[in-house]
Amino acid sequence: MKHCDVAVIGTGPGGYVAAIRAAQLGGRVIAIEREELGGVCLNWGCIPTKTLIHTSHLYHKLQSADRFGLEVSGLGVNLKGLVKRKNEVVKSNKAGIRNLFKTHGIELVKGTAKVTGPHTIMVGDEQIEANAIIVATGSSPAQLPGLETDGKRVITSTEALELEELPKSAVIVGAGAIGAEFACMWNAFGVNVTLVEMLPRVLPNDDEEISERMGELFKKRKIDVRTETTVKKMAVNKNGVHVEFDGAKTGAVDVDLVLVGIGRRYHSEVVSETPGLGVEIGQRGRINVNERMETTVPSIYAIGDVVGKTMLAHGASSEGLVAAANTMGGRKTMDYRVVPACTFTSPEVASVGLTETKAKAAGIETKVGRFNMMASGRAHTMGETDGMVKIIGNAKTDQVIGVHIMGPEAGELIAAAALAIRLEATVEDIAHTIHTHPTLAETVMEAAEAYYGVGIHTPPARSA
Repeated sequence: MKHCDVAVIGTGPGGYVAAIRAAQLGGRVIAIEREELGGVCLNWGCIPTKTLIHTSHLYHKLQSADRFGLEVSGLGVNLKGLVKRKNEVVKSNKAGIRNLFKTHGIELVKGTAKVTGPHTIMVGDEQIEANAIIVATGSSPAQLPGLETDGKRVITSTEALELEELPKSAVIVGAGAIGAEFACMWNAFGVNVTLVEMLPRVLPNDDEEISERMGELFKKRKIDVRTETTVKKMAVNKNGVHVEFDGAKTGAVDVDLVLVGIGRRYHSEVVSETPGLGVEIGQRGRINVNERMETTVPSIYAIGDVVGKTMLAHGASSEGLVAAANTMGGRKTMDYRVVPACTFTSPEVASVGLTETKAKAAGIETKVGRFNMMASGRAHTMGETDGMVKIIGNAKTDQVIGVHIMGPEAGELIAAAALAIRLEATVEDIAHTIHTHPTLAETVMEAAEAYYGVGIHTPPARSA
């Protein structure tokens, strides 16, 4: 039997961060992992996808190298080479986590865990006794009726990352982050992409104005966007997949493969299958927690995808910091008001805080400032002028309540916006802060100035 202060089940971005923080606070920590160190994010999610997406952005830009005065010949895609580089990046990051575990004295146990009591875990035949347990078991693609995957012709993002040959054509089901990113990447590599979304817009969870712009940009790039449409029927044959559609855009296509980018299954069985344990399981199998990340059993905490809150790696990490502190006697709470998100399309789309629609639903009167990337000097130097910055303020106080960005490096720009919301800054605070020129960061300042109608590079509003 092993003994520890904190046992963490799962080593994804929530679990490994929680393990390190608990060790930093003086705890003896055991981390349990049944698959690969780093979890989905490092091995089959954030890091590998962004590695490939970065390459696709570079390839897309080089296709118009003559615009930059460059002469490029013999440009092509070596997918095996891309996958090799992706694997090297993953391996390097994994080695980094392993080294951090070693330097913090964290013991890594390989195997499938089952919580058998408030303070006990079984990993195979070995029992671990812990003062506190953090469940960070994550989620995985779900098998949905009518969209069952076979790993060959009908695949998830996991299999898509291991393809050694690009399809000539593909249907992508779901235009959320996963679907939109793969649509952009494959389109850049020359794949004929059909993007299917049952809701009215691509990126349906993002700001309506920005998601509509992205939808138009996708269409301009010859992506066949089918919103308010569902897959009626799929039939796998020797040549690929025959897909029939229902809804606003009916018809059928024959493609090499189908990527299903919707549906996640929560891995709560680590606690849900133990009779009498007392951990409350919520909708669709997620683990219910309070703001301290505690389950209904005081010594058991849960974080990350398995609690179904943000479904984001950095959200899981933040939850992990809260849970780890509390296992070691802290009184931390999780603040979900300020959780930025980014979709790594080309251009990127990032957001933090409320959209206009959500603010209205909350009864908040809003005021908006907008700035188009086309008016940014820095965006022009980069040859990336698609997009905009949108700042939403409380009309009564001018406090920043939401920022939404479509444009180059949007994922980097959104961090300052998140800080502004966290510090309860006003739009005026941003407008009056000197920003370096020429930078993309200026676009946020320009949007703040436009909020007050004094944007230097924003045309004045036309009178009625």
